[in-house]
Amino acid sequence: MLHHPLSVGFSSFAVRSIGLSLTLAIFALVSVSGFAQETSDKPADDETSRLKLKADRVVVFKDGYSLVIKRGVATTDAKGNVFTDEVPDSAVLGSFWVVPEQGTIKQTIAGWVDNQKTSVREVNCTSLLEIVQSNLGKECRFVVGEQPIEGTLLKVLLNGNLPSERPQDFIVPTTSSTSPIAGSVAAPLFVVRTQTGDKVINANSVIDLTIENMDISIDQTLTTRARHKRLTMKFAEPNANIKLNLMYFRPDVRWIPTYRLNLTGKPVESKKGEAKNNRKMAELILQGEILNEAEDLIDVPFHVVVGVPNFRFRAIPSPMVLEATMRNVLTQAAPDIMGMGNSAFSNGMYSQRASEFSSNQAVGNPTRTEIDLPDDLVGKGGNDLFVYELPAMTLKKGERAMVPILRTEAQYRDIYTWDIELVHSETYAATSADAPSPLILSETKVWRQVELINNTDIPWTTGAAMVLDGTQPLAQELLTYTSPGGICRVPVTVSVDLRGKAEDTEVNRVLNAVRWRGSDYARVEGKIEAELANNKNVSVPVEVRLRFGGKATEASDDGKIKLESFRATDWSNNQGYPINNSSEVRWTTTIEPGECFKPTVKYEFFLNQ
Repeated sequence: MLHHPLSVGFSSFAVRSIGLSLTLAIFALVSVSGFAQETSDKPADDETSRLKLKADRVVVFKDGYSLVIKRGVATTDAKGNVFTDEVPDSAVLGSFWVVPEQGTIKQTIAGWVDNQKTSVREVNCTSLLEIVQSNLGKECRFVVGEQPIEGTLLKVLLNGNLPSERPQDFIVPTTSSTSPIAGSVAAPLFVVRTQTGDKVINANSVIDLTIENMDISIDQTLTTRARHKRLTMKFAEPNANIKLNLMYFRPDVRWIPTYRLNLTGKPVESKKGEAKNNRKMAELILQGEILNEAEDLIDVPFHVVVGVPNFRFRAIPSPMVLEATMRNVLTQAAPDIMGMGNSAFSNGMYSQRASEFSSNQAVGNPTRTEIDLPDDLVGKGGNDLFVYELPAMTLKKGERAMVPILRTEAQYRDIYTWDIELVHSETYAATSADAPSPLILSETKVWRQVELINNTDIPWTTGAAMVLDGTQPLAQELLTYTSPGGICRVPVTVSVDLRGKAEDTEVNRVLNAVRWRGSDYARVEGKIEAELANNKNVSVPVEVRLRFGGKATEASDDGKIKLESFRATDWSNNQGYPINNSSEVRWTTTIEPGECFKPTVKYEFFLNQ
């Protein structure tokens, strides 16, 4: 029996929906065109009118959503209907579309189909009355009390079914089952025809039953009732061959980019055969790890996307899938991968994130590097998304796949970075000119990073990168999104041969230097002296970044000063004053073996009196 979808929507979808009024309105609009039709207007289970659906492609994004596109062919029935029972269990509101390639579609109706199926199977007898039922018409001998009885089994007396206390040895989901041997009567009675007449026997009193060629099995009738979804598409043309595309955006398919970065150490040579700009060659290999918790995808091309689309209603289910809430199985199957257990992992790993260091155009050789793409793999860009078109494969629900995507060479250089963060204390003492410095130094580390140039024609997407020197693992970090011609940096490790320290000295303090917002402030003048020693036996390029609260007034060694507005984090316990700036000073230099780089900064800031 096919129920009208509007009534089903009220009972099984809309009442349970989070946004009741919105869902009812949408569902009514979708279904209202078929509201006046009778049940007889729905197609029968004619296989010629059943859509033969096959997935055409799956477009997979890094955030766990995908666009599934299926193609279907069928022949409309006499009323122009075709149908399918392959209704997805999850789809985003507004993303469910039926697009005909042939014919004119008038409406699509989502509803439920109830059907009943009866089957017979042979089971073993587990009670004496069942044995009697299975051997009617046969000669038998038995004893009741102390009286022996012989005769022919004639009939089982019951108004309903035979009593049976056997346990169920099968499970039929969403069904009920009946059997001719399941029921209840006042007493288990049967009739046996003897030479002296017909006798009614209580089966509970029978002992030592003997039957020649006894049958010990009986037929059991099983009735199953099931309910499933159905999509019915009504076309303007009856008895016509039609083709259509069914598409929907759903959760539970994700791809994860992972890189292997092999630092070969091979120098990049100029046309004259000389080493160029201290740059070397690295081997970069990208693979995609695909997770499927959605549905069986059989022999389907996968398109994995660099970039994440904006779907505003991704948490709201389409009423056409007849579900009250959006299913997202992948968050339960792999919560850490989906960022449920670690939001930093999700935000950093799977957003389309560029690094803090970025360059719009690569420096050095602008010649594009060739890319080794697997056979049948195509890369296409456009509309701020880049798509790797992978060849067809089969990935069933619950399965994972690892697919090679690209292999290329990339120029890189080592760069050592030292970030110094100074946090001011609110401690203020005007008793002497040599009062303790109101600065607290944070721990400083000098990091080795590799600076990569993307000289290919395709972007590098954000993903985990295993950094190797041959077979020796060096680090695992995040390779951030890098457009063609761009530069990115991948941190490797803290350098043990570059040692740095920074000292702050207060050189002057002036009380009542300024009055601001009704309060008097003292001006503190100071000097920061940093020192970075190179204990390696080779020269190293370094970048030093100094951040502190206050106004930098002078920097040595061509340091570049950038003044920003007040930052509470520059101050201990966020207790600074908005009268102060936040300063950042950067130096770029090369330190020779055994030498020290000693930059200095003069500054001032204000403390409330």
